[in-house]
Amino acid sequence: MLSDNRKAVASMSTHTVTASAPHERSITARPRVALAFAVALLPAQFAGAWVLTISSGPKAAFLQVGNGSYSGTYQSGGTPLNNATVNTVSVTVPASAVGSGTAQQMTSNSTQSVSFYDNFAVCNPPIQVYIGGWVRTPTGTGSAVLSVTSPAALTSATTPATIPFTQISWTSTANGNTAPDIPAGTFTGGTQALRTIAAGTWVENCHTFFYANTAVVSAATYTGQVTYTLVLP
Repeated sequence: MLSDNRKAVASMSTHTVTASAPHERSITARPRVALAFAVALLPAQFAGAWVLTISSGPKAAFLQVGNGSYSGTYQSGGTPLNNATVNTVSVTVPASAVGSGTAQQMTSNSTQSVSFYDNFAVCNPPIQVYIGGWVRTPTGTGSAVLSVTSPAALTSATTPATIPFTQISWTSTANGNTAPDIPAGTFTGGTQALRTIAAGTWVENCHTFFYANTAVVSAATYTGQVTYTLVLP
């Protein structure tokens, strides 16, 4: 983990959401964003992560996965904007390789490379998908939980066959820092906690997704969608 000592660079819809609740203790900030996956079966870098500091203020949480929107940068006084785009991560497996057990690297249609914290070039799309968010409270205390929910399987409109979502995993890296602060993992076909984000911090990473390719299924395009959630009690 590195703190906010990186140098800003000049020159990122997966989807930005912000939720706020000024002072009411009973309100939960729960931004959610989604990421779509597709696996098509054909018929017969610089590792790291960032944990950065933000100021205290009205209760709010911000979450971004892939392409997002911000009015400027945080360091220039910008604020988050909603972005409803759902980016897609996909791979096409040649017929000769289907079910071989050789993992296939996936790519996305996200173009997000820089952080809205300071315009630092954090990720390298289309291989990497930006994932990050911040948590703010009036006192600078408390924390939020970042989680992801995946369905049991990817499905196809042209075949009853399915591919378990557990076939998709990810590595966690970022330019300029060697600590994977949003850890690597594998989808479970359910809800899984990724990390806790403390109030007063902005955490960001770049995930690279892989299809395990151990399933032998019919030639088709299989799709599914996962949802990332950041909950601040």
